[in-house]
Amino acid sequence: ILPGAGGTVPVTMHCTYVTLEDTTINLQDHGGEGPPLLLIHGLGGSAGNWARVADPLARHARVVALDLPGHGRSGPAPVYTLDHHVDVVRSAIGHLGWRDVSLMGNSMGALIAMLVAGRHSELVRSLILLSPATPPVGPTVPADPVASARLVGQSLPAIGPAIARRYLASRTPTEQIDETLRIVMAAPEQLPSEIRDDAVELARLRRTMPWALDAFAGSAASIRRFFTRAGAYRMAVDAVDAPTTMIFGGRDRVVIPESFRWLARRRLDWRCIELADVGHVPMLERPDIVVRETARLLRQAGEPDGPDGSAGVIDADRTKASAT
Repeated sequence: ILPGAGGTVPVTMHCTYVTLEDTTINLQDHGGEGPPLLLIHGLGGSAGNWARVADPLARHARVVALDLPGHGRSGPAPVYTLDHHVDVVRSAIGHLGWRDVSLMGNSMGALIAMLVAGRHSELVRSLILLSPATPPVGPTVPADPVASARLVGQSLPAIGPAIARRYLASRTPTEQIDETLRIVMAAPEQLPSEIRDDAVELARLRRTMPWALDAFAGSAASIRRFFTRAGAYRMAVDAVDAPTTMIFGGRDRVVIPESFRWLARRRLDWRCIELADVGHVPMLERPDIVVRETARLLRQAGEPDGPDGSAGVIDADRTKASAT
């Protein structure tokens, strides 16, 4: 039993291992009825990152979460790149027999969702982007030194896995998870202990997987290369035609919040919501808003006129008035 949006809810799921793009992928089926919804976690994350929202979302949709290649309980991949992750997500949609699917992603998972929507628009009904991986834009704002050291160091070509090994050797799984939560959450002490304990157990398991560090370093390096390729990110953002809701935190230490505000200005047709006291993982910090806004988008995406954009950033208080 894990706490979810609106109270304590059972997290029910059926795990299936399938081979997609030469990779053994863990699919977690949370059931539900309604339009299909695929959940895509971020860099170094897993399908367990959706524990507070998966079952509540199943009241509104048919919900499946996946572990990306080399992440969570999925197996190793030939390569760890954004392109390969996109191909795996596309193959997962095909394996499930879905079309007109909504994609929800966090961080790297949100970037992957955007790329899938841009490259395979015929498959995608709508997008829910939670703190999408975004390069620094606009005026230079100092990046968080702790978060930057973790991400940049471990994404360096050739030496990234070695840096990660030294990091893990100096910390227990519990210390690793607690330090990560302090980076990605504004108030990590509010996370239910069951979810933290599950993350610690998975971190302990992943230390037995020889491919785990390569998956993190390779994926991080692919993001860095994508961000430094001239115009690539803007083209990916502009290629999205699906109705989109973006939710981000004003206390994000991984992505500079001004980058999200730039996205909101570039895509005035998106519904963009800023949560002032939230970090990088809104689905763990404010599951109630994530579930409510997802239900709203799923409902409106099925209407003839589709959902309206926000024409800028909406603050959390205004979402209460516009939720119905």
